[in-house]
Amino acid sequence: MPQWADRFRKKAAGAGSTTGKWRTGDVEIARGPMLAVTEPGTAIITVMVCTQLMKTALIENAFGFFAHLDPSPMLMLQPKEDAAEQFSKERITPLIRATPVLRELVGTRKTRNADETIRYKSFPGGFLAIEGAGSPDNVARRPIKRVFCDEIDKYVPTREGDAVGLAEERMGTFIGAQSIRACSPTISGESAIETSYLDGDQRQASVECPHCSHRQFLEFFKHIEWDKEIDGEGRVVAHRPKTAAVHCEACGAAWTEAERRRALQTARWHQTKPFRCCDTYQEPLTVYSDTWRAAAEGAGDPVDAAWDWWAGPRHEVYRARCSKCGTWPVDNEHASFTAGKEFSPWERDSPPKIAAKWLKWKDDPEQRVKFDNTQLGKPHRRASGVDLNAEALASRREVYPAEVPDGVAVITAGIDTQNDRLEVEVVGWGRDEESWSLAYEVFPGDPNDPKVWSDLDAYLKLVWRRADGRTFDVMAACIDTGGSRTEAVYQFAKARIGRRIWGIRGDPEAAGQRKPVWPAKMPLARTRRSYQPFTIGVNTAKDVIRQRLLAEMPGPGYMHFPADRDVNYFAQLTAEKLIPDKRTRRLIWVCPSNLRNEALDCRVYAYAALAGLTHFGLKLNRRADEVGAIASPIGDLTDAGQRPAPVITATEPPVNVITVGKPTETAKKQSMGALLARRRKPS
Repeated sequence: MPQWADRFRKKAAGAGSTTGKWRTGDVEIARGPMLAVTEPGTAIITVMVCTQLMKTALIENAFGFFAHLDPSPMLMLQPKEDAAEQFSKERITPLIRATPVLRELVGTRKTRNADETIRYKSFPGGFLAIEGAGSPDNVARRPIKRVFCDEIDKYVPTREGDAVGLAEERMGTFIGAQSIRACSPTISGESAIETSYLDGDQRQASVECPHCSHRQFLEFFKHIEWDKEIDGEGRVVAHRPKTAAVHCEACGAAWTEAERRRALQTARWHQTKPFRCCDTYQEPLTVYSDTWRAAAEGAGDPVDAAWDWWAGPRHEVYRARCSKCGTWPVDNEHASFTAGKEFSPWERDSPPKIAAKWLKWKDDPEQRVKFDNTQLGKPHRRASGVDLNAEALASRREVYPAEVPDGVAVITAGIDTQNDRLEVEVVGWGRDEESWSLAYEVFPGDPNDPKVWSDLDAYLKLVWRRADGRTFDVMAACIDTGGSRTEAVYQFAKARIGRRIWGIRGDPEAAGQRKPVWPAKMPLARTRRSYQPFTIGVNTAKDVIRQRLLAEMPGPGYMHFPADRDVNYFAQLTAEKLIPDKRTRRLIWVCPSNLRNEALDCRVYAYAALAGLTHFGLKLNRRADEVGAIASPIGDLTDAGQRPAPVITATEPPVNVITVGKPTETAKKQSMGALLARRRKPS
């Protein structure tokens, strides 16, 4: 295929950043997957790589190669029908028009008839059908020899099952049938392209160092380094990403950008899938890693210890070899490839550009997902496998130096509605969304009772004070409109629009989808006469909160809790678990039926209120500068500051602590007047 593309293919104007003659050597990393198409014994090819590297070009070249030299029925799947039409108009049609050998074969060049439509391209001996993956009829109605599956992580399962599996079932009558699957990964455990890659022989690419010829598998965190400014205590106080460069793991030399691009021309692919042979579990990458240092001392080539170079005019790959018997235990029926931006020759993907993105996105859980997927070409691993222990979180409670700690710049509230009570958490937010839980209150009573809402209204008007006397009020609040008291919530929220008390509802986010915490599209009406709540992305908010609960040191995103918070609060905060959805493979949040989760809901709503303020123009870090918010060291864990706070059990609640959850009879009898008497009155 590379030879065909270099000889016949032309790049169409408007279909990419460059035009003219195709040259595989421009993106040398693409040669391996292209050669795999004609590699003897290969039936499935999976390409799990970063964005804008080689996925679409592989599919385009495969179509052109087979239409010209080995015509047959072919099917190309896109996530939806409109995406199929768009791909045909923007990629396939320009490819045909720009490449003379295809222009002479496909369709009628000037007019469209029954043999040429937007999603159906015929040629002597075969055709290309371009369909959306969501319809079983589109996928399974034709016998197909070759299937091209693009963006498979975006496929929605059909009523008859997985679209890729349905399409590949149609290849059963053909000898030499082949399937190509391509996509950038998403979330580990729910990414279809990750599953496909792991099912294959897991090929990774290596390049030679231009200084010492050592062959290494480029990784961002292992090989790309940049200058940092260090203070007297050894802490990094500034990064200089413009100095980022690849450093050889063997000789330590830093590569210039010109040297990096020359090194990319030496790219070779290796089977890296672990295997068992001769009663021994073996990992080719580990064998190579264990031997390359010895090789520098004359002990032989470490590549030879792990692989055999298998090359010919139609294939090139390092086949994994058993270190004992020398055979090839890993077959090549399913060739799977992965690569990140480290292998991209384009200036926009140079090490300084990747490093700058990492420094910008690393502390934002949502952006970190994007970095892993689009830059590293790897599925993002959520922290779902780490068990959040309520007692462990309770052990890090602090004694705040004041009602409002010094780091707080903005205060929001999250309000959860139940049939017999309202629950409220007040949260202070500081620089880079470091947060302090300031209070958690339960208002017993039926939400249809006006007194409950009067008590809540008075509570939201309270003034909060910092140690230096500066006052804060609740800048925004989100209140849940779900449940059986929706109309009462509407009446409360729409009367307080000017105070930024927003009625919200959780987005359905079917089957684990993730949407922005605060909606980009506003409700049609939110006036006093007609009111619609804001729809928030609760799945995304819970992802962020869970990630931040795992942080162990104060700083960006860290969550502080006061010393008087009981362990039942932390049990509710960690009640929900991430479980893979059986149908879509996405992770979904599930709360066991025997657990309560009001504390988590309140924190989600308080975070949504902050997201709403940000949407409407709040600059949190600038606000922190304006109010003089300075993040202080973590507070004492006990009044004496000598030892961690004891683990508090649910049967032994601490003194003077409001227990979170369904109110007790004592709490129900407590009047709002007495509650407010314990707090400051509004100034």
